Amino acid sequence: MADLLQFTDRGIYCEAGDFYIDPWKPVNRAVITHAHSDHAYRGHNLYLAHRKSVPVLKYRLGDDIQVQSMDYMKSVSHNGVTISLHPAGHIVGSSQVRVEYQGEVWVASGDYKIEDDGLSTPFEPVKCNAFISESTFGLPIYQWKSQQNIFDQLHQWWRKNQD
Repeated sequence: MADLLQFTDRGIYCEAGDFYIDPWKPVNRAVITHAHSDHAYRGHNLYLAHRKSVPVLKYRLGDDIQVQSMDYMKSVSHNGVTISLHPAGHIVGSSQVRVEYQGEVWVASGDYKIEDDGLSTPFEPVKCNAFISESTFGLPIYQWKSQQNIFDQLHQWWRKNQD
C-alpha cells in the first residue's frame, strides 16, 4: 500500500479520501487542524474542523466559507476513509487528524502542546501506524519552562504591580 498521507505542493494529501490536511493552496476538501493563519487559508470549497474552531475560521476567512464541524472522537467517512479529530492541546479547538483506511491509521498533528494549559482540551496520544508531527520548535535549542513556572511568574508580577 502507498503512504496513506503524502506531502504535495498543496499540503498533506490523502489520495484514497481525496482531501488535504491544512492545505496552503486552494483545494476541494480541506481538513483543518486549527484556525491559525499558517494552517487555515481562504479558498477551499469545503472545510472540516472541530466545532470550536469554526467561529475563528469564519471570522478570519469570511462568513461565506462552507464548514462542516465535528466534535472530538466523532468520525466521518469520505470515499471509504474514516476521519476523526482528537485533542491537540495547542489552542481551543485544535485537533490532531486521525485518518484510517483499510486497517492503516495515520495521524497528522498540526501544532500541539502536551502540557495542559487549562484552556484548550488537553493533548491525547492517538494510537497509529504513522505520526506526522508539526515541529516548528522541535530543535533542542528550545527549552520551555513548565506551565506552572510561567503561571507563578505571572502571579508574582501581578502581585508586585497591583498598586
